[in-house]
Amino acid sequence: MASKLAKPSLLKNVVNRGYAAQAAAQQSYTLPTQDVKVTTLPTGAVVASLENNAPVSRVAVLFKAGSRYETAPNKGAAHMLRTSVGLGTKDASAFAITRTIQQAGGSLTAESGREHVMYSLDVARNNVDSSLEVLASVATQPSFKPWELADNLKRIKIELAMRDPSTLALELLHGAAFRDAGLGNSIFVPDYQLGKLSQGLMTDFVASTHLASRMAVVGLGVDHDGLVSYAKSLGAGSGDGVPVAGSYGSGSLRQENGAAVTCVAVAGAGASIGSSDAASLAVAQQILGIGPNTKYGSNASSVLAKAVASSGGLGSASAININYSDSGLFGYFIMADSASVEKVIDAVHSAVKELKVTQADVARGKKMAKAAIHMATEAGAEHLEDMGLQALLTGTYANPSAAAAAIDGVTASSVQSAVSKVMGGKLSMGAIGSLSAVPYVDQL
Repeated sequence: MASKLAKPSLLKNVVNRGYAAQAAAQQSYTLPTQDVKVTTLPTGAVVASLENNAPVSRVAVLFKAGSRYETAPNKGAAHMLRTSVGLGTKDASAFAITRTIQQAGGSLTAESGREHVMYSLDVARNNVDSSLEVLASVATQPSFKPWELADNLKRIKIELAMRDPSTLALELLHGAAFRDAGLGNSIFVPDYQLGKLSQGLMTDFVASTHLASRMAVVGLGVDHDGLVSYAKSLGAGSGDGVPVAGSYGSGSLRQENGAAVTCVAVAGAGASIGSSDAASLAVAQQILGIGPNTKYGSNASSVLAKAVASSGGLGSASAININYSDSGLFGYFIMADSASVEKVIDAVHSAVKELKVTQADVARGKKMAKAAIHMATEAGAEHLEDMGLQALLTGTYANPSAAAAAIDGVTASSVQSAVSKVMGGKLSMGAIGSLSAVPYVDQL
């Protein structure tokens, strides 16, 4: 990973100016290269860390507690859980949590997806020990006081109101592809569940998902042995929890709203994490195009951009490649003027289905895919999340160089085969906007 810490420090500049005779020795010194250390505890919890010699330590606790693990009575629990971080726990009030983190100069955040929830702490290395107690309390001892849940509804309603059409189209795509169960569950609270997720429901959801066997603890700029001891002290529950299958189904979900812009997402069964087609579809995504690669650019040379231009319609398109632990989605996303959306869909769908991959396309796609892998972990927060998700979902960690090496094995025939398999199977669609001209998925 290219670290921002590689920039010259103020101390180094002072040494160069004041002690020229020692400058060469100072410049030649480099900190030893560290590798990620991974330990699996007897409970099944995975601990991973990297000593990157940064002045800021980052620690995260992750659980398999995303929206795919929700049931009918607790739909939206993962969203409520994410927005409840920072509220009172069984051994600390919201005020005490906020004060402790602020006095340490730290930052406590939470984010979740369909497969995980992640509680993360960023704090100066000297203050990490005192702040880890707060992280442990937030991650394993939430109390969900009824009055705090009621106040938190205002925040959730604002988040729901701020969702853009592209986000809603992808939500509809998941619901159609996975039949509204498991991975088909929305990452947002359904409207009919607002105010119904009680303290008891939330406590039961945490008890069934926040287990040691479903936990990963990761850190940057921390001692590995210390992090292992911390993971052991968290006191997460025992058991395996209820597994949820993520089998692909296919279908179509449409939401008419009469808007001037229509968003459409179409995808088939893609690759799961670590599957044989994962690298090939990653390269295929880059070949098709994922948007501008330069600021204010149009990426007019990509396959999908050319398809939109040739359609005579107004819009844009990008490739979709989403990987989960046991399933995936691969296809395309379109945002187009409602008056010409049919032309854009026809042109883009034909471009993907009839894609003919050349050696030059693959060579370019492999370079772009490898660059994307490295840039995705360039910042500390992104690196921590990547490490955490790998540890949680695979039980190990492959650094960016190893992941990029897997891309080198991709060939034109493997890309062609992977795309043909996806587009030749059952497809799913999520659409929102003015839909009178949008074909149904079985008409594509």
